[in-house]
Amino acid sequence: MDSRLGDRRCYEFGEFRLDANRRVIEELGTHHRLLLPPRIFDAALYFVRHPGLLLSKERLLAELWPGMVVEENSLSQVISLLRRALGESRRDNRYIVTVPRRGYRFVASVVRMAARGGEHSCEDLTVEVLSLDNRSTLHDDERLAIGIAESIRHRLARLSGFRLLVPAAPGRLHEGARHPDAHFRIEGSLQRTGQRLRIIARLIDSSDDTLVWSRLFDHTVDDLFDIEDMVARRVAHLVRNRVVRTSHLSA
Repeated sequence: MDSRLGDRRCYEFGEFRLDANRRVIEELGTHHRLLLPPRIFDAALYFVRHPGLLLSKERLLAELWPGMVVEENSLSQVISLLRRALGESRRDNRYIVTVPRRGYRFVASVVRMAARGGEHSCEDLTVEVLSLDNRSTLHDDERLAIGIAESIRHRLARLSGFRLLVPAAPGRLHEGARHPDAHFRIEGSLQRTGQRLRIIARLIDSSDDTLVWSRLFDHTVDDLFDIEDMVARRVAHLVRNRVVRTSHLSA
């Protein structure tokens, strides 16, 4: 499973935290570590990276034993040992559900966190909201662009699972405005044509500038405060689903 080598994140589920960087699973609160053989840990890591998905037995065999011919019974043993390590019986279904003749599904909610070096390597993901780039000529639209960003920050500040960072430099979007410690950033643009207002919001993975999602909002200019609140509410919902819950992340 070569993809695991570049995974430095942490994942929280149920009573446990899995640290892909240190390759350990700990009980939350006590920090008691589960002693897992490498193959069992690899199975746990693959499950938390693909929560909610039905993983076929063929897919799991190929991921856990790449390039090897292995009997299905070996996979059953790995799943059984992982269940036992997590304190789950076959009928509990708190974490792993067996789908007869098809495969397995990891059903626990998973929270993704960032990883860093050191003994305690898990930390909350950080999100920065930049002011929208005003592409209109009206001065009021500049204030609207800043106001939308402030409304998004206000809504995100009420959510848990990540830390909200204050931009290193206020004002319009530019390279120097980005916070160096942000894992994700929200940026976008605003443009008015007559009575039509178009707002584009984007979520960017700051580590490599990968576009996570982009949303377009088209509205007539009736009540700017309603538009501001609607965009902020929608973006906050998307951020919570994409950043906090890995079950909504593309595999």
